[in-house]
Order: sequence, then C-alpha cells, then structure tokens
Amino acid sequence: MSTSVYLTAVRVSEEEPRPEDLPAERFFVHASAQPDVWVETEIRSVPARGRRVTFALARSMSLGFEGISGTAERILSKQG
Repeated sequence: MSTSVYLTAVRVSEEEPRPEDLPAERFFVHASAQPDVWVETEIRSVPARGRRVTFALARSMSLGFEGISGTAERILSKQG
C-alpha cells in the first residue's frame, strides 16, 4: 500500500537526507493551470493535513535534488 501526499509550498533541495525525512518512492509534478505536486511513499504514518513534511528520495537518481519539503494538502492511501 502506498500513500500519496499532495503538497503546497513545495521546495526541492540538494541537502543530504536526514534521519527524520520520509522516503519518497515517487515524485510527481502536474504542470497545468491548476498545478499539483505530490509524493508517493510506502510509509503509512505521514503528518496530518496542514503539517509540514519532508521527504528524501528513496534512491539517489542524479536529478539535482535529494530532498522535497512542503505542507501536506491532501493525503490519499492507495491499495495495491
């Protein structure tokens, strides 16, 4: 089961991951008139809506960033 955490006030950073960062399995940006940014994680306990959350990419992928932070706007659990 994965959890999708939709974020507002999103920032990506080159900083090294910290122990308190949640692992980000997938990172999405939907660049449209109503942009959406979300992270999918396998962790079930994510901060509540309205709380700040920080993620670190689960694997280094040479994307130019390692960390993702923002405010949790929506949280959706996915069965699968």
